[in-house]
Amino acid sequence: MNCILAFFLLAGDRSQEFNRLATMPLSGHQDYYRMYAPNKMQQFRGVEAGSDIILATSQIRGPGTYLAVYCSPSKSSRYIVEYITEGADHLDQLSKFASHQPNSREINCLTHIRQELKISSGTKLIPIRNFWYVRSCNKSTIYSLAFQNYFCIQDIMGNILTPCKQNQQGIGVDNLFLMSEVILGHRFFLKTESNGMHTALAWFQGYFNIFQKGKFETTWRPMRNLIQKNEDYHPITEFIAKSFAEIGSIKSALTQDENKIISTSTSTDDQRLKSSNYPKEENHIKNLLQILSQKDLRLSESPAHGLICPFTE
Repeated sequence: MNCILAFFLLAGDRSQEFNRLATMPLSGHQDYYRMYAPNKMQQFRGVEAGSDIILATSQIRGPGTYLAVYCSPSKSSRYIVEYITEGADHLDQLSKFASHQPNSREINCLTHIRQELKISSGTKLIPIRNFWYVRSCNKSTIYSLAFQNYFCIQDIMGNILTPCKQNQQGIGVDNLFLMSEVILGHRFFLKTESNGMHTALAWFQGYFNIFQKGKFETTWRPMRNLIQKNEDYHPITEFIAKSFAEIGSIKSALTQDENKIISTSTSTDDQRLKSSNYPKEENHIKNLLQILSQKDLRLSESPAHGLICPFTE
């Protein structure tokens, strides 16, 4: 059995270009963490007649981030991902970092910043306040442009706040950025507190990410690299497995099955399918998906408070 976790962001009254579809495997180490622009899609793709793909999701009604789980006893993870994302466009490194800023706003702001950087070529840092007169240059847009490596942002303590090339000119700020300034909609998803730690999901610079901070801290740190790496999705699936009991049970069943394969042979996607044809396990996962599909799978939201930490590779 192979299972894929999918997230659908419907941005609502924002431009359709802000909608996102993310996929990641519920077990294994396959390189199937992907981000897509869903284009005209408004719902998760349903299951077609004759297919053995099993789906748990809830109807998408209005703006928000929704969850779905797709499983199949015979199809590979690659096939399931291609099935889920039919008609969507894969966002790769050519898409910059899939910014959630309007293109027109970014282009206009970048034009003004480049002019200022050219005039001040001997100055390493230009104060961010120099750009407040430009309507399109707010903090969110300037951070997004810096994150796309057009220039650096550095605070008065010398902390590098965005990806930075050696000897690259930059913009200086007095303080760290607010989380609400760098994530979509100023919102966290599934914010929880456990063992003195706060954890939350967020759409950061167009991608799905997970952040954590201590109970009495003000600065959030990413649990996966801010620069997207396809293999770096496990903190998200682990968090979702703890947040939804049924998904946790599915993940455990898949992991046990995977361990059996590893103990007998080299684990591959095809080998996994051949070795996991256990009716008991399949029925167990089908039952869990049926229970899950009865729940509201729209992720709960809360206002984002606090700061984002300096950038680290």
